[in-house]
Amino acid sequence: MNGEFIESVREMSRNSGVPEEQIIEAIKEALLKSYIRVMKSDSVLITVENDELKMYQKKLVVETVRDELEEISLEDARKIKKDAVLDEEVLILMNPEEMGRIAAQISQQTIMSNIKEKEKDILYEKYKEKEGQIIAGLFQRKTRKSDIIVDLGDIEGILPYERQMPKDRVKIGEKVRVYIKSVEKDKNNNVRILLTRTNPEFVQNLFEIEVPEIVNGLIEIKGISRDAGERTKIAVYSDAPDIDPVGACVGMRGARIQTIIRELDGEKIDIVRWDEDIAKFIKNILNPIPVINVKLNPEEKTAMVVVPKDQLSTAIGKGGKNVRLAAILTGWTIDIKSSEDFEKLVQAEESREMLKNLFQDVAADTVAEEETEKETPKEETVNFDEIAEKVRQQRRAEEEEEEEEISIEELPDVPGHILKKLKDNGYETIESIIDLSEKELLKIPGIGKKNAELILKSLEENVKVIEE
Repeated sequence: MNGEFIESVREMSRNSGVPEEQIIEAIKEALLKSYIRVMKSDSVLITVENDELKMYQKKLVVETVRDELEEISLEDARKIKKDAVLDEEVLILMNPEEMGRIAAQISQQTIMSNIKEKEKDILYEKYKEKEGQIIAGLFQRKTRKSDIIVDLGDIEGILPYERQMPKDRVKIGEKVRVYIKSVEKDKNNNVRILLTRTNPEFVQNLFEIEVPEIVNGLIEIKGISRDAGERTKIAVYSDAPDIDPVGACVGMRGARIQTIIRELDGEKIDIVRWDEDIAKFIKNILNPIPVINVKLNPEEKTAMVVVPKDQLSTAIGKGGKNVRLAAILTGWTIDIKSSEDFEKLVQAEESREMLKNLFQDVAADTVAEEETEKETPKEETVNFDEIAEKVRQQRRAEEEEEEEEISIEELPDVPGHILKKLKDNGYETIESIIDLSEKELLKIPGIGKKNAELILKSLEENVKVIEE
């Protein structure tokens, strides 16, 4: 057994990939368990000396032997070790026959099981170190759930259906690059490697492979947003004055970026220059679309971006994809509007401000009257004629002032069909209805009592809002 021992170990190491030392440990563990089972004792030492496996029984030197398995007399001990003394532990080499009897109790399955466990530990440690990296493998097969099994050489990885790119097609034996998302062990100590090709980190790793300046620290990837299979936006930056981060990532004649695009099955990639000025950064992201203006709200981290009308759909992207990726890349909520829509929005804001100013004094008068009123407060009721009279008084006080007329459409809380009836009858501005009483409103074709009350109530509610 001993003559062939080390050669058997080496062969098992070659076949399994497990180092010889760990295979020897697995065999020693199996022998120890067998010895304990046969001898009912664990007083044994198992070693490898000069490429030979040896087993020693441990016995205590005593004057009177009561347990021959655990003890040895001083006289017998000195036959093995000349200077042995009482209460000393001596090692007694087991003869080949005894070792054979112990080893015979060990099944090959037990040893191989121990070796397999060692092999699992090695694989786990090996791939755990590769977690978060790209690795090459071969498409092996597809499961019933459409997951792809990838042969990584010494172990299989799982590429789930939801982590596959839309254009991924399984061709047995075809080489593929995958990103190791996680490496775990199940309850049976089996190694489970979860792969992906859809996450942003996969693209980042591809850039790190193809662009040496990134690995060298000359170029920094500031962020990535991705819609796998469709489009990726990657923001890059360099503080080196002689390095163009975008150009370096593109490569000479586009060589670097084309290699990455081929790996991603034609996925579009936008490489943008990062800028700490968020307005400039947004413009860089939307380039070459011309950006007319960027309005920022730092507190809410929102940005309104104005582009030419004929560029609006391109800026937003199909299904809002372009603006969504831009928002992920910046961390801001981005609202893109055409120049025409933006101009209308500005005008509407100005009109609302004018409307507030128009009713401001009316609101102040109303508050003053309520504060000086000495009677016991009564249940509040809506007197539309009184409201209309107050509005008329305010209007007369401002007749000599030149103010821009406000469209009737700016009257809040009044349905569009009612506003249309007012406009159809020549009442196109707020000013044109301010002097009208409820009775006068009822004379307008299509305006009934409820509509008249609604119009006057809208004025009252706006006065109340200003009071608050």
